[in-house]
Amino acid sequence: MKNIKIILGLVFLTISSIGFISCEGDDSGPATVDGPPVINRVTLAINDSTTTVGLRENMYRIYGENLATTKEIYFNDTKSYFNPTLVTNTTILVSIPKETPYFDASDELKVVTSEGVAVIDFPIEQPAPEIDSFSPVAAGAGEIVTIVGSIFEGLESVRFGETEAVIVSSTSTEIQVEVPEGIVQSYIFVETLGGVTQSEQAFGFKFVIYDDALKEGWWVGGWDGSEDFENTEQVKRGDFSIKRIYNGGYSGFQIGNGGAPLPISDYSAVKVSIYGEQNVGNLRFSINALNEQELGVILQVEEGQWNDFEISLDDPALIGENELEVFSQIVIQELSGNSNVIIYIDDLGLI
Repeated sequence: MKNIKIILGLVFLTISSIGFISCEGDDSGPATVDGPPVINRVTLAINDSTTTVGLRENMYRIYGENLATTKEIYFNDTKSYFNPTLVTNTTILVSIPKETPYFDASDELKVVTSEGVAVIDFPIEQPAPEIDSFSPVAAGAGEIVTIVGSIFEGLESVRFGETEAVIVSSTSTEIQVEVPEGIVQSYIFVETLGGVTQSEQAFGFKFVIYDDALKEGWWVGGWDGSEDFENTEQVKRGDFSIKRIYNGGYSGFQIGNGGAPLPISDYSAVKVSIYGEQNVGNLRFSINALNEQELGVILQVEEGQWNDFEISLDDPALIGENELEVFSQIVIQELSGNSNVIIYIDDLGLI
């Protein structure tokens, strides 16, 4: 019996020792706060890697001492919610609030406990800009486009595709830029100190007539020539362009709207790109069969390159004294009198 008691006593002591060692390394139990809080470092919660800057709406782990009685946590003087069950004497798990300022702020992380306050330098990174909308959705070179959104501080550049635009003015919620030359259709990119954001909607035509394919419902006419709407020899953008061969002098390429009416008042101009391949002189661009009245804008096409044209719909050379209500057709006529003239047409539409 005496031996059994000795053995049971040894077992009890062993279990007690194991329990003591386990509790000593477990910070989740009752904590002893020995003084004011201390912040040693901050890590990303996702991988526990040390960081010296924060990003809004991300979760972080604060390492330190005497943190068990934490009452409040501030990032750049913005109070952050935290779950008390995720606080121990040496760690706090907390997320940076969405409304935390990042520009002209204190750049401080502050932990307030019942025993004092701990503060360290901890700037908040500027998030990437957010683009809500832009207007107009299409415009000519040099015209002003207004971009509306947020987090535009520290603006570095605005690009239409890969082409940088001239910034006219900017605030934290609005940017005005000039449309660069040669822009037909592209996404808008806003770059700040916080990163780069692409617009969801592409900037470009209000109505596309040809962009790799002729608009559904449009018909093809013309005289003394032929057209290939899926040409790949010379392409401005995309996969195809229109190859037009003028077999005789003064022949014409013609396409027309067979779909829903297009009110002239909804548009300001026609944009088109033309590549001069062979024997090209001047071309006459006319609309709505007004070429019968000797109306039309003369296009001077340089051979061996893409030529971008923007023809105003209120140009007297195009419409004369006519008051047009709808846009119905286009004629591009060869004026040099040469035969076997070859051009390519791409990115044709209304803005």
